[in-house]
Amino acid sequence: MCGSFISGATKERGTMSKELIEKIRAEVLPSATDLSLTVAGEPFMTPKIRDFVDLAKNGEVQLQLNTNATLIKDSELLKDVLRQSSVLKISLDGHGSVYEDIRRGSTWSDVLEKVKLVVRVRNSLPRSNQPRLAICMVLMRQNIHQLIEMVELSKAVGVDRFEATYITVMSDEMEHESPRLIPSEADAIVRAARDRADELKFRVCLPPLMNGETIPTKQTAQLSLALSEIKGLTRTRLNRLSFEIKNKISHKKWARIAKGEIPCSFLRSGVFISVGGDVAPCPMPGRPVAGNLLKQSFQDIWNGEVLTAMRMGFINGKPHHCCSHCSQSPGRYVPSDPETSKPKHNSLPTNQ
Repeated sequence: MCGSFISGATKERGTMSKELIEKIRAEVLPSATDLSLTVAGEPFMTPKIRDFVDLAKNGEVQLQLNTNATLIKDSELLKDVLRQSSVLKISLDGHGSVYEDIRRGSTWSDVLEKVKLVVRVRNSLPRSNQPRLAICMVLMRQNIHQLIEMVELSKAVGVDRFEATYITVMSDEMEHESPRLIPSEADAIVRAARDRADELKFRVCLPPLMNGETIPTKQTAQLSLALSEIKGLTRTRLNRLSFEIKNKISHKKWARIAKGEIPCSFLRSGVFISVGGDVAPCPMPGRPVAGNLLKQSFQDIWNGEVLTAMRMGFINGKPHHCCSHCSQSPGRYVPSDPETSKPKHNSLPTNQ
């Protein structure tokens, strides 16, 4: 289910050169707010993780990390990562024997204790240094029946939210795991998970139903969640909220001038940079490569032919093929569509 593993990127264990890191520091970070160490491997495995923490700190940006938690220890590194992060997401694709069958070589009880450790260490930090914590789950036929229990577990261990998404089929051997093959059952489970989250007054981000319909949070739960957000506000989160509001206003103004909206946050304000310097609009399957940071300036790539054409595709109502079937594209993600669950053209993240 992991594109980087299938492509061989995680096996090669590549890491960025000093030259590439310096170009990112000089050309990308001055206009950035977040630095995400995700996609092509486990961030706590990189020997340069301390360099990236310092890079974020010196560039006054916040880290966003996805981790499987297997390598987490009670250490100064963990504290430094949490202090410098806006959000840390932990991937748990089920619990008990289901988890161990999916995450071969991992032990559920050990990983659960490490998740609890992260929560304890986060809570011990000054409030202004406490990032949001989330548990994430990739939904497959073998684990979707645990969705409600995972919502309950996430609430119980003390993370801030739970996020789930359907598997994107990267290889023929995983085709049988697509929930689109059990549409009625999948829809019933997602509805039940939403109801349970509302009962618990717990924030979740669940995938849409198979027809693309999104199930909203009940109004009673919305009020409780809003009050909880207010109680949890810190100066750092207030500053971030202020930035997000200004950013949304700026995007609305831009959309009016451009006479079209771009619903993709990557195309508006983010890029994926591989360990070899390739710059792509995002890490999603089928995305093109827009240039290489070791050969071109970031400004030339950001305003270049590839990214401009992809943005104009949304404005003109003819988005790029990978955008039309992307699980991150609001209003366009229909899980029952075979081209969405199993894209025809996989451009998988690599170390090249």
